[in-house]
Amino acid sequence: MTSAAPRVSVVMPIYNGAAYLAASIDSVLDQTLGDFELILVDDGSTDDSARIIQHYAQRDARIRPIAKSNSGIADTLNRGIAASRADWIARLDCDDLMLPERLERQLAFVVANPDLIAAGSYYEIIDTDGCSHGSRMPLPRTRDELTRFIEAREPLSFLHPSMIFRRRAAVDLGGYNSAAEPAEDVDLFARMLATGAPILIQPEILLHYRVHAGAISARTATRQFMSVRWTYHNFYAARDGRPTLSYDAFLEHERRRPIGERLALRAQLMSDGLYRRSTTALVGGRKTTAYAYLALASALRPGKAIRRALRSLLAAHPAAHRS
Repeated sequence: MTSAAPRVSVVMPIYNGAAYLAASIDSVLDQTLGDFELILVDDGSTDDSARIIQHYAQRDARIRPIAKSNSGIADTLNRGIAASRADWIARLDCDDLMLPERLERQLAFVVANPDLIAAGSYYEIIDTDGCSHGSRMPLPRTRDELTRFIEAREPLSFLHPSMIFRRRAAVDLGGYNSAAEPAEDVDLFARMLATGAPILIQPEILLHYRVHAGAISARTATRQFMSVRWTYHNFYAARDGRPTLSYDAFLEHERRRPIGERLALRAQLMSDGLYRRSTTALVGGRKTTAYAYLALASALRPGKAIRRALRSLLAAHPAAHRS
């Protein structure tokens, strides 16, 4: 006899995540809302992750382990979605932590806003030791703010491990798209927005987001940057009734831009990379390096967001800045 579906399915992809995996699982098991299932999808880890997963699965029947060969993040997440039984899926990475009331508060938020297709939250940045380095309060929090973002034709990026979304919507849209990696989350949420249903940020800190000392490679950062641009090129093209492009066709479209536009995009890519490095340096206690990276990022892209972050970092409490 099949048990009743839980209220929420937590999907956690894992690849060589042994260092923080136990703490992440514990943060789910410690939730004030107990009616959940935790789906742990091991993407062919070669460290101690499998042993940790089995240890917890034997202790708690709400944990459902899935082991598979390595196939990438999009396929791993889609396996988790396919195995889930709840109407709502909450995401968590294997190095981040849910605050104890996250599931309870997020479900209350989406119930109070029944038109939402997904929702994120504020979050706090932590380091490898779990020490806090300030909070982030992203937008949009209201439907008006969401409308302004879209009317300004800006890309929207939601912190993936903070998200909760409708399972049926993800399935109907075909799940995560491996062609969009490493921005598969941006792609999925853009396709959700394209249905006309809103995605909002719940103005509560419900996640501890761990920042690691290691930085992503320049190649991965470039691919992520271009994947986000491709996603929102197609998002706004579809809204305008224009044809969408494959990723390769989009790259060719970008190569045909005037030299001035290509240089501006390169400066934006470099600025984004320096901004990420500044956050990592700050979390690692290297404040002087963080300020230097952020100053360079601001020089390359003197936009409002970078200037605001620079002012926040130079304030009395330099870690408390917003995105």
